Amino acid sequence: MLMEHNAKILLADDSHAIRFLVSEILTNAGFTVIEAEDGQEAIEKTYKENPDLLILDYEMPKKTGFEVVREVRSRTGYLHTPIIIFTAVTEKSTKLEGLGLDIDDYLTKPADEDEIVARVKLLLKRNKQKMDCNPLTRLPGNPSIQTRVEAEIASGRPFAVLYCDLNNFKSFNDKYGFEAGDRVLKTEADVIVHAAEQDPTSFVGHIGGDDFIVVCSFDKAEAIAQEITSKTDALAPTFYNEEDRKNGYMVSTNRRGEMEKFKFLSIGIGIVHNTKKPLTSFAMVSNIGSELKCLAKQHEGGSFYVLDRRA
Repeated sequence: MLMEHNAKILLADDSHAIRFLVSEILTNAGFTVIEAEDGQEAIEKTYKENPDLLILDYEMPKKTGFEVVREVRSRTGYLHTPIIIFTAVTEKSTKLEGLGLDIDDYLTKPADEDEIVARVKLLLKRNKQKMDCNPLTRLPGNPSIQTRVEAEIASGRPFAVLYCDLNNFKSFNDKYGFEAGDRVLKTEADVIVHAAEQDPTSFVGHIGGDDFIVVCSFDKAEAIAQEITSKTDALAPTFYNEEDRKNGYMVSTNRRGEMEKFKFLSIGIGIVHNTKKPLTSFAMVSNIGSELKCLAKQHEGGSFYVLDRRA
């Protein structure tokens, strides 16, 4: 997440006067402000701009503030984004409804400059402390991953964990640069999140670098892995320049500093599950996942997944 004074804030209100006033207050306090004049625009700009905090008017055209919250909270990457509702409505029932939607705070119109800035800074500070998500992909990080896997182990239900790792990512970064590498990671995160939606109860996390994880029901694991591998292979050529696409490979330095031909980006996936043997700890899941992922990465023909079939 960005440092507090550089945070990006989405401000959605159908009143031009209120947007102008609040935007000026936040800009003067050192924040970057993105404006939206209705609920639908607020949703679109949230997904496009990835703001660090949302301020939403309670009543807006097209979609209300609460409807925007429901939509945004349905996406894994925005489960922890702080949201403030800006409203002239003070009824207890309205606030209780908002609490059920995981709204972080309310600002009652008219709010003064000091209160707006103080509330925003406090929420950003708290969120930074509790957030463990990856700042690039906005996916939950290792603490949340471990918590989810341990919850699945405790439940006793059949489940699977997909360990996903990009192939040839370092060499791609070395040739095309970190900005291009970040685009790859964000695109791959979207591919994985979309594939995981086959299981409404799934969880997607970003371990770090080019490593991702999916926790899902066992019966959906292979279908999710198949979608991830096929879409990764389909998208991979789009990340390369025309010459490399024509050649079908790129030339970059290997880990020994020597020039080498590298195939296009692909992904290796190891699938750990508890249907043939019990999984008793997060460490056990991680060790098996790493082993299977390494086997998948040895495959020569593009993206590949390995399902643990051992009893």
